[in-house]
Amino acid sequence: MSQLEFKKLYNEFTIRFQNKEYKEALELTYDLLDIAQGVELEVAYTLMAKARVLTALNRLKEATDTYDEVIEKFDNTTDVLILNLLAYAYYNKALIYAKEKEYKKELATYDKLLEKFIEDTSLELEIVLVKTYLNKAICLKELKDTNEVILVYKEMIGNFEHSTNEEVLSDVAIALFNIGLLYSKEEKNKDAIKVYNELINKFKTTKNKNTLELVVKAMVNKAARYKELLKYKEALKVYDEVIKKYEKSKEEKILIQVALSLHNKAILLGEMANEEQLQEVCDEIIEKFSNSKDEIISNIVLTAQVIKDKEKFNNSF
Repeated sequence: MSQLEFKKLYNEFTIRFQNKEYKEALELTYDLLDIAQGVELEVAYTLMAKARVLTALNRLKEATDTYDEVIEKFDNTTDVLILNLLAYAYYNKALIYAKEKEYKKELATYDKLLEKFIEDTSLELEIVLVKTYLNKAICLKELKDTNEVILVYKEMIGNFEHSTNEEVLSDVAIALFNIGLLYSKEEKNKDAIKVYNELINKFKTTKNKNTLELVVKAMVNKAARYKELLKYKEALKVYDEVIKKYEKSKEEKILIQVALSLHNKAILLGEMANEEQLQEVCDEIIEKFSNSKDEIISNIVLTAQVIKDKEKFNNSF
């Protein structure tokens, strides 16, 4: 049969799959394999389609077996299009192991994927490779190997920090942010500040909303690390920078970080017994955010009002 007939039947499969008619879609994969008749690219597409349907049907053992079939048939291919499918066969197989909480098998599959593709990274494969690194780090975290998690993030950053792909760079920012969180959890405050600074400096001019949110969160977290180091002036300076730079943002997620900065600043001023500035910050919170419908911001406003009322009560005697 012709390539045209394969395409027509594959389109029918896609429609069935999108309509969640999974049993009918699965039946079509057997017809597609008959039509493919040894045409490698068509066979590869069909097997990948079959694995997707089996996954949707929660027939996970059959799905992993099908991904293994793709890997066995095409592991030595030089066809660029098939190589892309092969990478996703490894990746999707690992996701199934993740779903089943078979973390050691998941980790081994990510390692095979990276070993095979990381030396010759095409633009088409950048996304799946950075996602592999991120998922590998999550997997290692499940296996309680924190030190290895940080090494994986650092390797990913080294390989992709100069990418021109916006989505890849966004994942690089996630990796940096997560390293900062891990250092913070281990109370390695100076290391955390260093990583947060790297993230802030690298992405301070980003136009990507998600990455910008990470930049602002990194600033807030950096201030918290300064506080842990008892460097109160440095912490206040960072909070003020967040407030001044982003208080007019139209993005609610950014405004939450501004509100948190004001809240944290108020708490810190209270610890420093700076009652006058504390009152000013509480007034600023109420003035800026009293009309907000966001739950986090509303709670911050409520806290500011409680602090003001408490100070009024204390000063009435």
